[in-house]
Amino acid sequence: MRKPAIGISFKIYKNKKTDMETYLGELKKSCVGTIEADLFVFPSMGTLAVASNYLVNTEIHFGAQNIAPIANGALTGELSIESLIDWQADFVEVGHAERRQELGETDKCIAKKIKLALANQVTPVVCIGEDETQKKRLREQLNRQLRADLSDIPEEQLKKVILAYEPIWAIGQKEAASADYVHQAHRIIREEMIDLFSDEVAQAVRIIYGGSVSKENTEAIVKDENVDGVFVGRFGHDPQNFKEIVDLVLKIKNEVKE
Repeated sequence: MRKPAIGISFKIYKNKKTDMETYLGELKKSCVGTIEADLFVFPSMGTLAVASNYLVNTEIHFGAQNIAPIANGALTGELSIESLIDWQADFVEVGHAERRQELGETDKCIAKKIKLALANQVTPVVCIGEDETQKKRLREQLNRQLRADLSDIPEEQLKKVILAYEPIWAIGQKEAASADYVHQAHRIIREEMIDLFSDEVAQAVRIIYGGSVSKENTEAIVKDENVDGVFVGRFGHDPQNFKEIVDLVLKIKNEVKE
């Protein structure tokens, strides 16, 4: 069984040093020692140093919500992976729908970031998903993104990628996509990974769901064998809520294992 992965992204909701210190202090009390799952935090860019101070040498991973497609050079305002490594971060979020839509990130640029992360032993959490108009062409859209974003990556490195399926129409909403819809999408992703790469890669890659994840919907979503965890947003801004989601995922996955 693939090791569950459970993460949270703060976008730019918690931007003050004291706020992030308070959150991570509480998170450490409740989640440090959790080894049955890979937990990860993507703080706002301005509080990455805080995350480094609090989470280095713990079981909780952390990283950035974005990196530049090159390690060093003339890209004003971008975050270099060199800084990420200096902070001892080991995860990075790549290709979120907001960056694709609002900032014009292309699949070509996203593919470069994924390769750069893997070359530096940083785990990329690659966001893919469809908008409202693409629902009827779900397989086609997911296949296109997987081909474009993961092209030219050696199979052994591909196994280290975490895919975050986030239907764009469910991000920031009151409710997540239905559990049945999520299960169908994750099954499609697994099948497309077999066709595009190999069964070995497809069975190794972890696929997590993101898009209005909460305590109330986590259990139904992660019951499927193709759902390896969840990617939490605003419903995890209370560290206790995040801990309860972690516990729910581990409970369901342990039941499946038995």
